[in-house]
Amino acid sequence: MHEYAGGLLEVGCASESIFALEHNTDSESLLLLIAALEIGVTIRLGTADTPFAAGFATTPIRAAHLASLARLDSVCVPVAPREDSGHSLERLAAHGVLHTALRTDAVRERTRERHGHQRALITSTNVDCTLGQLHTDITAFRAAGDLLRPDETILITVPLDTPWVVTVALAAVEQGIPVAIGRLEDIPLLKPGVVVGTAADADALAETTAGGPTLLTTLSRHLGRSRTAPPPRCLIVGDHEVPASVCSQLHLGGT
Repeated sequence: MHEYAGGLLEVGCASESIFALEHNTDSESLLLLIAALEIGVTIRLGTADTPFAAGFATTPIRAAHLASLARLDSVCVPVAPREDSGHSLERLAAHGVLHTALRTDAVRERTRERHGHQRALITSTNVDCTLGQLHTDITAFRAAGDLLRPDETILITVPLDTPWVVTVALAAVEQGIPVAIGRLEDIPLLKPGVVVGTAADADALAETTAGGPTLLTTLSRHLGRSRTAPPPRCLIVGDHEVPASVCSQLHLGGT
């Protein structure tokens, strides 16, 4: 994260800059988001829209287009590693943009300079969220009962493109709780205590086929073993109301 923060400073990002986070469905995007917030840079969530000083795109072609759109050197626009068979962190380092101990003092200074009224997030609908609002939301989420437990992983199956999802991720990170950005299919491997998903995810987890087990039960089985892993303790849905019948099935399944 500190290497990313140093890299953003070196390519010219300042407190008034906007970082376009267009590819937001993996852990690297979360690291970039935290790095940018750490130096007081505003994040534009979702589809990139000018102006922005640097960005994170899905493919090399999209990265080149964004670089042209913002009149940036393409090296300022890393792409998702799985899309181009390389790691954007390593690729930027090869161009001399990132170094292990790059300007650590500058990162510290930028962190001290942050102000609560400064913009932190801009959604794709151009709704702004300030650093102060983000901090307040994170504090409120952390205070919500025992929703976050240090011995559990949080699995986020939705893109980091809305403030409430970012709030969940940052609240967990601040407390040292593992955060995974993935899919429902990752449940057997990760055994998360909390899943952040959509109403469609809730439907899928509670869905039965021909009277068989729910997808929740199927996904929670240890691979190659007959016994089952504990199902997710909690499901957070932010986009729609979950039907009572689905809630009942999830409750019966242990969620």
